[in-house]
Amino acid sequence: MSIEYLEHYTFNVQSLRNYTFTVSMSCGYDKQGNNWKEPELTEMRSKGLIIKEYPYKTVFFENILLGCIHECLDGTWSAHSPYNALSVGDMEISGFIDEFYAVRYLHQVIKANYPDDIGDFPCKHL
Repeated sequence: MSIEYLEHYTFNVQSLRNYTFTVSMSCGYDKQGNNWKEPELTEMRSKGLIIKEYPYKTVFFENILLGCIHECLDGTWSAHSPYNALSVGDMEISGFIDEFYAVRYLHQVIKANYPDDIGDFPCKHL
């Protein structure tokens, strides 16, 4: 499916106005802080074991896929970029204080891998 057919949303943060995101699967946390994803999430939810649930946001800049972000149980944000998988292993970076910094990280990863295909991070945190 082409990204043009997915519903794109804009961020509430003014400094991220040039970015859009789509909403996909959710992740949920239990009382021990374990992160659950589908298909286990549905089972854990039905048992009443999920205390917080957050959607994954797939982030785009000018229709360029940057990666995914989601809020963590402690209120920080986590980011995953598909562009660093070959160089450092498939990993997710957590601990961003808000979604602005998670998006900035994703932008910097793609900029480092494809410097001619994407411009500099266009905004400051407002």
